[in-house]
Amino acid sequence: MNSASTQLWNKNFTLYWLGTAQSSFGDALNGIAMSFLILDLTGSATSMGINLALSMLPGILSPFAGNLMDRIPLKPPLIVGDVLRGLIGLGVVYLAAQSMLTVPLIYLFTVIFSLIGVLYRPAAGKIFPELVPRAELPRANGLLSTATQTMQLLGLVGGGLLISTLGTANAILIDSITFFVMALIFFFVDIPRMHPAKPEPFWQGMKAGLNIIAKNQILLMVMVMAFLINGSLAPTQVLTPRIMQDIGLGAKGYGFWMGAFSGGMVLGSILISIYGNKWNPRQMVFLGLFGLGVCLLGMLSQKHLWLLFGASGLMGVMVAFANTYIAVLLQGTVEAQYRGRVFGVLGSVAQIGMPLMILAVSGVADQIPASLAFAGASFVTVLMAVLWGVLSGKSIQKKAATT
Repeated sequence: MNSASTQLWNKNFTLYWLGTAQSSFGDALNGIAMSFLILDLTGSATSMGINLALSMLPGILSPFAGNLMDRIPLKPPLIVGDVLRGLIGLGVVYLAAQSMLTVPLIYLFTVIFSLIGVLYRPAAGKIFPELVPRAELPRANGLLSTATQTMQLLGLVGGGLLISTLGTANAILIDSITFFVMALIFFFVDIPRMHPAKPEPFWQGMKAGLNIIAKNQILLMVMVMAFLINGSLAPTQVLTPRIMQDIGLGAKGYGFWMGAFSGGMVLGSILISIYGNKWNPRQMVFLGLFGLGVCLLGMLSQKHLWLLFGASGLMGVMVAFANTYIAVLLQGTVEAQYRGRVFGVLGSVAQIGMPLMILAVSGVADQIPASLAFAGASFVTVLMAVLWGVLSGKSIQKKAATT
């Protein structure tokens, strides 16, 4: 760990925290602006769906990106990547102002933008544990999540107002500026050397990373849980707008539901930032998963709005607990030289479950009872929580016995 990181609010963590927060606001704003930009050009929701799919496609390459990040100095690609993403945003703004922007160009920019993001995610996961003392990782993760989720919520809530006031092009310009700011911040963050002087051959490095996962029961459990839980939750995302339509609340109700969920995540992250170091990570993962499974059942009651929206808020709290403490466990378990590969593989597996299931059910979504989808997701999530409670306890006991 960086020897300068003797306090939680040291220079490196503070800069990273501020930079990530402002970048999260820009990302949320950009998501809304790009959707309206495509809608203005085509009037087609299908084009928006294609753009969303293209943005997720490069995630398949995340394991290879993680392997690369384990082999090279991290500061240059992070700075260059943010500068390039800022320049892409400026390119979109310029072409839109000249009436030269087309949907194929937006698709191209989206793919390039997402490819750069694929490199950024494992690099950020590799760096973050080095910025704070190991004992402060729970609170540090909670503080980072609080900042990013709050700024994302502000971006989502205020994005429509900003776009209607400033226009879509200016909203994208704001997002571009946040990338240039992040690049400047990374210039001043001290990043310790975590790459070997003579890295092993590329494919041998990939194999070494996979072996780390295969030999670590915690990592295997996290990978399987992420795939199955995200996959089971996919139909609920498709059907929640229909629930709001059926009970007469429509898009406004869906917005309130998403706001309750986001607010719950912010609340959960705030609690972790205050009390996180006092809580057992393994137990908090169990609480988060089990609580999420129970809260999903609250969506079965469509006659009681207080239960519907209360369940959404509590789900946000539980997701914050589970995600944050899984990150803490991984950050404390995986050695720095392997983090890029491990986080790359786990991120790819976790991400692919949801779009695969969405594609699988998209053709029959109208025939699936909402109650069945939420009950199924609840069953899968509670089952994963129970398996986590049993197997993670045995894994930790086995590790203690061999040390």
